[in-house]
Amino acid sequence: MEKYLFNDGTNIVKEVHSAEELKSLLRSCNDPSRTRIWVFDTNEWVSYQDFAKVNNFSITPLVAPEKNEPPRISDIADADTPGWKRPIKKFLVVIVFIAIAMLVYNFTRIKWEKSGGISMIAPRPSNVPELNVDSLIQVIEIQRGQSLDKVTKTNFRIRNTWPDKISLKLTGEKYFNKVTSKYENLELSIDNSTGYNLDNIVVQLNTWKRISADSFTVSSMDTVRFTNVGYVLPVKRKIENSIRGDSISVSFSSLKSRVFNFCYSSEKESNYGNNNDKWYCKQ
Repeated sequence: MEKYLFNDGTNIVKEVHSAEELKSLLRSCNDPSRTRIWVFDTNEWVSYQDFAKVNNFSITPLVAPEKNEPPRISDIADADTPGWKRPIKKFLVVIVFIAIAMLVYNFTRIKWEKSGGISMIAPRPSNVPELNVDSLIQVIEIQRGQSLDKVTKTNFRIRNTWPDKISLKLTGEKYFNKVTSKYENLELSIDNSTGYNLDNIVVQLNTWKRISADSFTVSSMDTVRFTNVGYVLPVKRKIENSIRGDSISVSFSSLKSRVFNFCYSSEKESNYGNNNDKWYCKQ
């Protein structure tokens, strides 16, 4: 919707909601040289001549007789004003300028609207495909010619199926305006159901910018670190600052646990070099 502020030079500002309404006011002004227009989404007043050039139109204002032109506050000399009225006149001038400032502020400030709550679970990492662990254990036992002990089997299962046992969730609120979106009251939550403590977890939070109808690019990246994550209750962490962007995403960057010899990194295809046990590490 087109939106303007119009001042005909008499310290009276009008809010205009269409180009036709603005042209009608321009036709009726007495002195185009004193006329000023404020276009929405700009940061300054422009003259009648500059506005006409940019918008490629010409209007011949209706000239009214000089006797009908209302006197302006700035044209009234203090010598012509009784002494007791001067403070009142100055007070009115201040009120007019305050009203103009408030109108301009309300006209130009960014207005956010709430879109609703968000809740997302980090997707399974691409470098940790689903695996039939029981079948893999059977192959290993046949190759070795002996059965694996219970602890080795348990740790092996956790290392190879950890995305099923460690989940990452992001919740918060989304707001939007005509230009972009923002996210507030964000909270990260990690649920560890491995039965073991996790020594160190690094979470990556990405902000995305839309570059086409169905294409985005990363505009900023941030990381959040968790230490000594237990398995009794989910661990939560609030994000204090709001985040601006067209979209956000969350993922695991790295995880470590000495208890079951586990080291995962999103930047690697394998930590151990053995595809039968990709995330084994000895610490």
